[in-house]
Amino acid sequence: MATACVIVCGGGPNPALDQIENLIQAYDQVYFVGADRGALRLVKAGYVLDVALGDFDSVSEEERQVIEAHSQEFQAFPSEKDDTDGHLALDLAMNRWPEADYVALGFLGERGGRLDHFLANIWLAHQPRFQAGLSRLTLLEAHHKVRFLEPGQHVLAYEPCLYLSVISLTPVQGLTIQGAKYTLPATDYASPQSLISNEYKASQEPVEIAFESGLVMIFWVNQV
Repeated sequence: MATACVIVCGGGPNPALDQIENLIQAYDQVYFVGADRGALRLVKAGYVLDVALGDFDSVSEEERQVIEAHSQEFQAFPSEKDDTDGHLALDLAMNRWPEADYVALGFLGERGGRLDHFLANIWLAHQPRFQAGLSRLTLLEAHHKVRFLEPGQHVLAYEPCLYLSVISLTPVQGLTIQGAKYTLPATDYASPQSLISNEYKASQEPVEIAFESGLVMIFWVNQV
């Protein structure tokens, strides 16, 4: 496990700030990057930011000054640009701390966020600039956790959740699911597939996912 974690807080509503203390306990070093209103939420929660960045069009001038006063580094961007503030923040995190794990809060649009931002944050997995850190990126919210898997064999240790969903973002070859309530023999899919609402067994044994090519996304879901 990496000894450093970068928490990137985006501007989505109600990010899972209650998860931060668990992350602080799990890592030797935790860095904070806030994007636009996500920076304000981190500051209000009592954290000093390593970097705050964005166009800050969703905060007032007074709030912007508060963010800047509680950030070691402050980067302002124009509103008209070719990136979302969240993507700018994640790009900075992966370049500045290339060996760390990354946990993105407020990226999934849970509890009322914009659906276009949600899709943009899922499809970032296809952008070349995020490839080096993609396997160490977690999108985390109160009721959902998302990770991206690259080809190979993966063991998913038991985590309390209602559902475990396996969603391919590309065609995949040789996808297998073992140890789950619903298993899957080696199967090829010529287009993206959503294999949702699987579960860990009551015995809490790990689930094993393997595939030969493609890109797969795992959802841990705690919402009916």
